Amino acid sequence: GVTRLLLTRIPFFKEIIVSSFACDSCSWSNTEIQSAGRIQEQGVRYALAVTSRQDMNREVVKTDCATARIPELDFEIPAFTQKGVLTTIEGIIDRAVAGLEQDQPVRRATDQEVASKIDEFIGKLKQLKEVHSSFTFIIDDPSGNSFVENPHAPQKDNALVVTHYRRTPQQAAMLGLELDEKPADSEEDLRNEVLQFNTNCPECNAPANTNMKLVQIPHFKEVIIMATNCDSCGHRTNEVKSGGAIEPQGTRITLRITDPSDMTRDILK
Repeated sequence: GVTRLLLTRIPFFKEIIVSSFACDSCSWSNTEIQSAGRIQEQGVRYALAVTSRQDMNREVVKTDCATARIPELDFEIPAFTQKGVLTTIEGIIDRAVAGLEQDQPVRRATDQEVASKIDEFIGKLKQLKEVHSSFTFIIDDPSGNSFVENPHAPQKDNALVVTHYRRTPQQAAMLGLELDEKPADSEEDLRNEVLQFNTNCPECNAPANTNMKLVQIPHFKEVIIMATNCDSCGHRTNEVKSGGAIEPQGTRITLRITDPSDMTRDILK
């Protein structure tokens, strides 16, 4: 057979490698995708509220280490049970149906009760494709290389929730990664590290990055400084949040200005 490789870029995502194998003798074919980049710094979780047939046609990149779930049916495709794939939400459901139907003739001959239950579940999966009622489609990928299309990009999609998270040691081991940081030093690392996460610009709604830093103010407490810079429209914003809990009492501070040097005092409001 022949395997064809294609390097392609998905809008508002990244470059991926699509490989397609076809055999002229038996007509068997297979496709899979691999990320053209490295494993991301953080894992990613996409949660989409599917409410229409148009949502079923959204483009999906699912890597082999990603987990796909539909909570309403208590249905899950575990990690490393399928090759990476570039498809749609309907395509993922069709693939799951094909996998369940594959051994049904053998089950009907050996265990009719199990076969009937699987037939019933296959019927529920097929009904999802008609979107008679809304359901939630979730992709959780510790490598950060999976993707669910936002047809309104760069505007925000209210039906799609994208969450970035830090991998657990178990997830890192599953991906074959070694964690350099030691648990005992994790708090100190957080103080020295500038965290970055994806968001949308409050002015033009284009994708932007927000930087977050934990800062210790002398003789006071810890605060969190957040700054957002938009490369599209140039909008900049920053704000300060308390790093601790709300105090049991309020505070009222009165300062009498008697010298020009008083005007240079630091104020946290």
